[in-house]
Amino acid sequence: MEEKEFERIRLANNPAAEALILTTLALIALGVVMVFSTVGTSVVEKQWYYRRDIKQVIFAAVAVIILFWFWRYDYHWLIKPIYRRGERLELLFTPAAIFFIFALITAVLVLIPPIGGRGTFHRWIRFGPVGFQPSELVKFSFLIFLAAWLSRSDVDVKSFRRTFLPAVGLIGITSALIAPEDLGTGVIIVLSSLAILIAAGVRWYYFLTLIPLAAAGGYWFVVRCPYRWARIEAMLNPFDLSNPAAYQARQSLICIATGRYPVGLGAGTAKYGYLPEISTDFVFANLTQEAGIIGAGGLIALWLAWLIFIWWIFKRTSDRFASLLVSGIGFLIVLQAVLHIAVTVGWMPPTGVSLPFVSAGGSSLIMCSFATALVVSVSLHKPTCL
Repeated sequence: MEEKEFERIRLANNPAAEALILTTLALIALGVVMVFSTVGTSVVEKQWYYRRDIKQVIFAAVAVIILFWFWRYDYHWLIKPIYRRGERLELLFTPAAIFFIFALITAVLVLIPPIGGRGTFHRWIRFGPVGFQPSELVKFSFLIFLAAWLSRSDVDVKSFRRTFLPAVGLIGITSALIAPEDLGTGVIIVLSSLAILIAAGVRWYYFLTLIPLAAAGGYWFVVRCPYRWARIEAMLNPFDLSNPAAYQARQSLICIATGRYPVGLGAGTAKYGYLPEISTDFVFANLTQEAGIIGAGGLIALWLAWLIFIWWIFKRTSDRFASLLVSGIGFLIVLQAVLHIAVTVGWMPPTGVSLPFVSAGGSSLIMCSFATALVVSVSLHKPTCL
């Protein structure tokens, strides 16, 4: 790849980057408040390091450190080869590729019962009270690697055989590792990857060839899977008492409905066993119950602001890797937020998608902060020739 000299712009001279950082910090702070609110006195652990609210404070502190640490570095470090072995293979020796390969290894390891989480699904690798979710590493590392590959000067994005087919194959392999255990994240990986292909300039009619594959995937993962099909029915009729899968959807709607008369932060009742996963998959429902339409509207306003600042930075990107990186990261995080809110209001079946920066969990919070730091870095580094 052709190397250019980049100069660093002061953060004070970049209002879009400043605003993005402040909005991200506001979302992280709101997440800490909401996790404390959803835990309250409903769960009391013997050891403090097992408490979800205490861990969220620690995760938030780490996320803030990562946010303020990585935006200072030139984002091109992701695509600079550590070891050069031929121009065609140098991409495999970049931090972007190494990060992606490491994420794939963890995604395979989590499927091994002694290593992966206990129970029906294997989504976590745990070390005592601390664990991480490999799917979070996979979805961000894959987008970074895809952006690095498609931004190379020797890649013809218009080629169906040399670019589109290998990209689709890589997307299929990556999502296939995640989808059986976490279909929601698998779908997010596919949609975000396709968004990067579109941003890279892949011909639109190539995507028509994916319709049969999408139909086959929907049939295999949803129609043939009883509990996932029951969630589709729950979305269509959340008040069907004969469908156990409708319980969460119904309770979420009840939470939102009671938000007409907000009870105040920490005073919600859904956390006392009425709505499972309230601090992760349904944190927006709890916010609406406790803070009413003002709280829900404020959160949506923060997300709209976050999207606008991402758009401003995207419009001012100065190289191909930067534009693909920002568009991919922005699309993924906003898509996840939209899906989370859509599930809580009954417009989508329950998929287990958390609300970025706000839901409890360290893996998502840390990776979203790292990705946001990369976006800020993009806005602060411009070619010296400009």
